[in-house]
Amino acid sequence: MKIAIDCRLIGQSGIGTFIENVMHYMVERTDMHFVLVGDKAKLEPYALRENCTIVECNYPSFSLKELFCFPTKVINSCDAFFTPFFNIPLGIQVPIFSMVHDVVFFDVEGICSPIGKLIRRFFIQRALDISTTIFTVSDFSRQRTLKHFYTSHPIKVVPNGLSKELLDYKATHPVVKERSGIVYLGNIKRHKGLLVLWKAYERLLQVRPDAPTLTIIGNINFRTKDSEIIETIQANKDKIRLLTNASNQEVYETLSHAACLVSPSLYEGFGIPPLEAMSLGTPVIMSDIPVYKEIYGNFPVAFFETGNAEDLYHHLLTIPSSPINIDKQIASTYHYQNTAKIIIQELQTL
Repeated sequence: MKIAIDCRLIGQSGIGTFIENVMHYMVERTDMHFVLVGDKAKLEPYALRENCTIVECNYPSFSLKELFCFPTKVINSCDAFFTPFFNIPLGIQVPIFSMVHDVVFFDVEGICSPIGKLIRRFFIQRALDISTTIFTVSDFSRQRTLKHFYTSHPIKVVPNGLSKELLDYKATHPVVKERSGIVYLGNIKRHKGLLVLWKAYERLLQVRPDAPTLTIIGNINFRTKDSEIIETIQANKDKIRLLTNASNQEVYETLSHAACLVSPSLYEGFGIPPLEAMSLGTPVIMSDIPVYKEIYGNFPVAFFETGNAEDLYHHLLTIPSSPINIDKQIASTYHYQNTAKIIIQELQTL
């Protein structure tokens, strides 16, 4: 069986991390051949594999070149095309397997313009219409996709996992015993609940002036950033440590030394940072949004009422003093090897 995979997002966070790690395990199937479409330099590690062919293509997502100049002739010589997103070029005639990771732009008001929402609606509905199977990362995302869109095709859940880079880091860095500090990791957007975290932390400082440092790790250089929380961070530089454009190694190092990770999100499609934190031994306090209850309900995390800064404050008063160890539970539940296996099985139904 010959499978074409869109790998152009490799090297980017989020979806890029997903496809990079899923593909790492997919190509282990030596009885299958894979045509990897993307940046040759980023795909170089796969160039020497006998079951891989690299096709250079760097056209940006949702561009005219992507739509009309994609290497469809090569794609159509394969048995199927797998893409980790819902931007599907024109002219693909083989069965398509695509992904809708979340529908946050339709569930959360104000983070997208009406025109932006209309464009996304077109691309998502088109992907649902022309794909043999659609994948998503949680049952919550599956249900929300069906709430906003119609499809007669199956939507399969393929969860996220721990990146190979993080697993390599863990293999060479012992668990840190002495920990301090509160960490947030993620995009700085309004639906991430950072104002709730700040209000809870501000309350904590009132009763504990020597409270652990609050570190916020996230990028601010995008259009949908949360300007209010950014202004709050800048006005409280003596209380908040902001890390922008941090490398993965810096992120792992910071998480490894933290007393806890707080994830106050109002909305997620999956939410990887809590998984990464726990893998590094860091306890997690998170909002009780439905997807977090689905993904982490059986993990030793502390849930607080979504949007309730006072409830979060009370949890911050009792931050665990020692690291946790749940590697076996994580590996058996969320591993990209398992995700790759599900995708391969679905492709083989052809």
